[in-house]
Amino acid sequence: MAVAEVSIEPIGTCSTSVSDLITACVGVLEKQTDVKWDVTAMGTILEGDRARILSLVGQMDDACVKAGAPRVLTNLRIDERSDKVLHMDEMESEVESQFGRA
Repeated sequence: MAVAEVSIEPIGTCSTSVSDLITACVGVLEKQTDVKWDVTAMGTILEGDRARILSLVGQMDDACVKAGAPRVLTNLRIDERSDKVLHMDEMESEVESQFGRA
């Protein structure tokens, strides 16, 4: 199980607004059920099988191009441990508990 953060940035759109292109990327995630995901202000967090995450990121990139982006910059960070299963909710809770918020 891996937890990943992906940020897809459309480039060359001649507009400061890219929400319609990002919506196309998120549409890829809405059509699947095997990877947990959460859209944030600056990227999307994914939790699931590493190979499946990589496949979805490629599909998201393709969706952005098909929606009209002439160029796409995709940043991906993956956290995967061999000693225990990661869960994005637990990772967030651990940090919040250090501040007495959980």
